[in-house]
Amino acid sequence: MPPPPPQQPQATAGRSRARRIAHRTRDSCVAVFANTLCSILLAVLLVAGVALFVTWLSLRPHRPRFNLASFSISGPVPGGQVAFNVSDRNPNRHIGIYYEGATRASLLFYDALVASGPAFAGSWYQPNMTTTSIAGVLDVVGPRTADPSWPTFSAALRAGRLPLRLQLTTAIRFRFNVFHSGRQRMHINCDLLVGADGGLLPESVGAPCDRYF
Repeated sequence: MPPPPPQQPQATAGRSRARRIAHRTRDSCVAVFANTLCSILLAVLLVAGVALFVTWLSLRPHRPRFNLASFSISGPVPGGQVAFNVSDRNPNRHIGIYYEGATRASLLFYDALVASGPAFAGSWYQPNMTTTSIAGVLDVVGPRTADPSWPTFSAALRAGRLPLRLQLTTAIRFRFNVFHSGRQRMHINCDLLVGADGGLLPESVGAPCDRYF
């Protein structure tokens, strides 16, 4: 009677199948853990990104707003004086503005210089949500009767609609708590119309001024 066949191949196959099942189970657990971890990290990054974006929107510095409050020319041209007042509004809720150095003012009739000088002599700080007046008095230096621009200037003044441009130049830094931005050079242009009496025409009172860096 022949001996029974050996059982070792079946036992080996069973052990191999068990190992494959164990490997698949372990790989499945690792994949589930990795997917869960990636989902958590993505959720954290999304929440952090939204929070940073909202913070940036609330703390993003807005440029100050300028409006022409008053203006007048008195005395002869040249030889008289120019008096001006520009309102400066800091619209930021949480950010103050440092004005560094002297604020310079120039008055132009197209490209011809009419007057120039300091508006603010030194540095100053403007708190958040406040309005400040930038006022100054300048000596009128032109145009002279021999200048090419004189006929047009005198004719516009006699007609009661003299177009002028007041330019302010300064440097600012934004401040939030102990943090400061870099120094930025800022230019403000206020276009205005002056009547025959040297006063500001009503359409120019409170007119917004352009500003750029």
